[in-house]
Formats: sequence, C-alpha cells, structure tokens
Amino acid sequence: MTTASSLDQARALEQIAGVRLRDDLELVRVRGEDAQTWLNGQVTADVRELKAGQGVYSLAVTVRGKIMADLWVVRSGSELGVLLPKTAADTVLASFEHQIIMEDVELVRDPAVRVVSVQGPRAGEVIAAAELEDVDRERCDELGHGGELLLVAAGRADDVHARLVTAARAAGGGAVDDSGFELARLRTGRPRFERDFGLEQYPQEAGLEARAVSFSKGCYLGQEVICTLENRGRLTRRLTRLRAAEGTLTPGSELVDAAAKTVGKVTSVVLDPESGQLLALGYVKQAAANAGVALHSGGTAVDVQGVVE
Repeated sequence: MTTASSLDQARALEQIAGVRLRDDLELVRVRGEDAQTWLNGQVTADVRELKAGQGVYSLAVTVRGKIMADLWVVRSGSELGVLLPKTAADTVLASFEHQIIMEDVELVRDPAVRVVSVQGPRAGEVIAAAELEDVDRERCDELGHGGELLLVAAGRADDVHARLVTAARAAGGGAVDDSGFELARLRTGRPRFERDFGLEQYPQEAGLEARAVSFSKGCYLGQEVICTLENRGRLTRRLTRLRAAEGTLTPGSELVDAAAKTVGKVTSVVLDPESGQLLALGYVKQAAANAGVALHSGGTAVDVQGVVE
C-alpha cells in the first residue's frame, strides 16, 4: 500500500480529514458519586459542564504548576474518562490517587480501549460515512481544524481504522502517520507534549493557557502558582514559532541573537515541502520572542514568527 507524502497528509488534516491510531494514549475511567467535582479539582480546564460526546483539552500539573502531561477529559457513556499519554500515565495517576481523600472516586485504567483520531474540517462527515457501530465519539480538536477521538474496543480498532481511512480517501483525505501530523502541527504552531513542553514548563511558557487553563473555575492542584504567574508574574522565556529559509536546525539547536548571546533552544523542527522552509518551535527569552526578531543557529538564519498562543 502506497503511503501519502507528509505534505498530502498535512493537507488532509488541514482541509479534509486525516485518520491515525493514537496508541500513545491510555483511557482512565473516573467513577464514583464525586467523580466530576473531584476531577475538576485535579486538571486545569473546567470540566463541570462536560456533556456526552464532548472532549476538553486540559493539563495535569504539579503543586508547583509545572506540566506533568496534557490530556483530554471526555464523557464516555455515563462515565468520565481521561485520555492520558501512556508515557506519563503512572506519574499523573500517582498524583491523582494522592488527592483522593474522602471523595467517592475510583480510577480504573482500561487497556481494552484504543483511540482512533479523525482530524480535519470534514471529520464528522467521514465518521458518518464509515457507518460505525458501538463507538464512542468525542469532539476533540487536536490541531484547530476540527476533529474527533473515537474510543474503540481494542479488538475492533484495526477494522475501524481501516473503514475510516476508506471513508477519508473517498472524501480526498486518508491515513496519517507521525510525519504528516508533525508537519500539520508545526504549520499551525501547536506544541506537543514531551517535545515542546513537560515538567520543566509552566502552561504560560508553552502558550497553553488559552486552550487548556480556566482562570475562573475555582481551585485545582497547582492553581495558586499558575494564577499568580498570570496576574503578577513575569515570564522569562516563551515558546515561539520559528522559520528558516535554508540551512540546518535540529531539536536542541541553540538560538543566538545579533549580539552573539544564546537566547533560546529549538524543541521541534520539520521541513515544509510546500514552502521549502524549516518550520520550528523553540523557547526564546522574553526580550527576543517578538515577531520579526532575527536569530541564528550556527550558520542558519532563523526568524521569530511570534509566540505560541
């Protein structure tokens, strides 16, 4: 089977629909009479009004406000569920368990469920065309173009994925692998957990506060630090969108200003076949994080496009 180019895949995600298995995610069911109010006190987004079929993008943070993981909170049937990166699940769940004091809450990891992502403005149309049964559909927009995450019994996931790919191809889209997703996310400037942010960052540094943080819902773990930073704090660095017309950039490349001072570091980079330019994200000191600032990395000229937000 011929695999579409990363550019074709990115276009599918941006304009039609792209399908990929999200085997990097794990479903944790949150059960009990106090599940919703308790979970609202553990994550940065407001999940009090979550309805069936909705997904809310959020973060799990430490008591010091640093990011343990990003996640999706969904209502799977009559239960709440949390979709966590498998690489961070143990850490996040240990924190969650520590916060269950007197509440009627139970956390149940569910390995019998796999996640299929359909992203793009025609995602709903593609899912309907696939004529799937017994699949939980959750509106979870990963890239800002519209999309859903489907919770599927593990034994059916490959068949569901194949049917969705067929439906997507009929609409002009298709299957997506990591190369296509990376191109699409860097074209739109979306940071990715464990590449662009993690335990070293606050949400504001990674430009995640607008998407993932509620400043009006009340108390949650890490709230005091995050709200203080928002209201009275001063960020020393920001995740920025970067572009280079030619040259070489790699994750970890240092960014240097016109005075030969190191002001940042690249976290993600991809070559855009359409423009021929390198698209990147990287942390830059606040003073150099403005659009139009010229930096360089070795012999590569790098232009700051603005902060991630």
